Amino acid sequence: MTTREPNDPSCLDFRLIFESVPGLYLILTPDLTIGAVSNAYLQATKTVREEVIGRGIFDVFPDNPEELNATGVSNLHASLKRVVSEGVVDTMAVQKYDIRRPESEGGGFEERYWSPSNSPIFNASGKCILIVHRVEDVTDYIQLIKIRGEQDKTTQELRSRSEQMAAEIYSRGQELQKTNKQLQKTNQDLLREIAIREEAERAVRELNGELGNRTHELEAINKELESFSYSISHDLRSPLRALDGYSRMIEEDYIDQLDDEGKRMLAVIRSSSQRMGQLIDDLLEFSRMGRAPIDAQPLPMQAMAQSTFNEIAVTLDSPPQFTVNAIPNASGDPALIRQVWINLISNAVKFSAKRRDALIEIGTLEGDGEPVYYVKDNGAGFDMHYKEKLFGVFQRLHRASDFQGTGVGLAIVQRIVHRHGGKIWAEGEPDKGATFYFTLASNLPATASAAANA
Repeated sequence: MTTREPNDPSCLDFRLIFESVPGLYLILTPDLTIGAVSNAYLQATKTVREEVIGRGIFDVFPDNPEELNATGVSNLHASLKRVVSEGVVDTMAVQKYDIRRPESEGGGFEERYWSPSNSPIFNASGKCILIVHRVEDVTDYIQLIKIRGEQDKTTQELRSRSEQMAAEIYSRGQELQKTNKQLQKTNQDLLREIAIREEAERAVRELNGELGNRTHELEAINKELESFSYSISHDLRSPLRALDGYSRMIEEDYIDQLDDEGKRMLAVIRSSSQRMGQLIDDLLEFSRMGRAPIDAQPLPMQAMAQSTFNEIAVTLDSPPQFTVNAIPNASGDPALIRQVWINLISNAVKFSAKRRDALIEIGTLEGDGEPVYYVKDNGAGFDMHYKEKLFGVFQRLHRASDFQGTGVGLAIVQRIVHRHGGKIWAEGEPDKGATFYFTLASNLPATASAAANA
């Protein structure tokens, strides 16, 4: 949308301008509901803006019930209907249309005479959407005419007043002409604004359509990448098995014929092939996490975390101190969420293994309507400048010689959490430990299909 400068006329408050014009104006909708009123009109009719806006004009200004032959309502109603149906300006003859006095002035009705004019305002389609009802209060003029000839003094006063009224009518006519130009300008600005908004809506629709196409393309690309990685991983297994098998045979049958350098190189070959095999296994596991359907069930999160640690601890010579606080249950796929606990707890054990007083804590924090689970350790930690790399495939923030691993475990965790409608993030500091946080959607359906891929 075009940015407007502060002195652009389209930034002006046209309602304030309308209310401040010296003429007597009402803005009506086609159903004759009062939408706006000038201050001068309120003063002339002894009404209050808050009591007339939104009401029908004839509810606010009925005929004088004490005058059985009153024609103000019927004449004005006919004129307004002509404006709406024919789209023409309708100037009425002088009308006797009494107004109600406020209770503070004694109530009842006060005799008034008006010179009304009703003009249509059209939209871009040529349809009448508003009516400008303008009046001149000619009560004094009419009353002077009635008493003309009673006496010379009165006649002279009437003539003087008549001339004054003529001057005022001319002046008001000039003001009306100016106001009409302002209203025409306002109508043009409104039409331009409508056109701009329609263009913006059209652009948004086009962008939404393009976004939908890009989403479908991205889904197709993701499926192709998963299929590709799965195929490549399987194709690499056979030569790796051969490499590892033959190197093992050399180690078993010909180790005595190798010098120290040869033995070292053979150990490097075996270690590298085994590490490559582990990388392939992790890649296959990562690919599988994007395809397997989710079987959502109630999950006892505290028991899952504790049993996961117990299984890991039996393989350790010196398990770390482990604390599981009371944490709420969740809903999710048992096998997948168990893999989250395995990867996060194994990660915490691995990176805190060099601490004599290694500590691992599991608990929850209050999130935005859902619990935030965390796994905290006091191990090696990491630099927050590189936090975006934590969950990338094969991304590592520590040297492989310091901590074993392939750099896929956290990527698998992120994919599982995302497929469960949750989020995962981490905080850490070098040599002061790390904390991994994750959430799970509380409204996960009982069975979610594989279409919920990350």
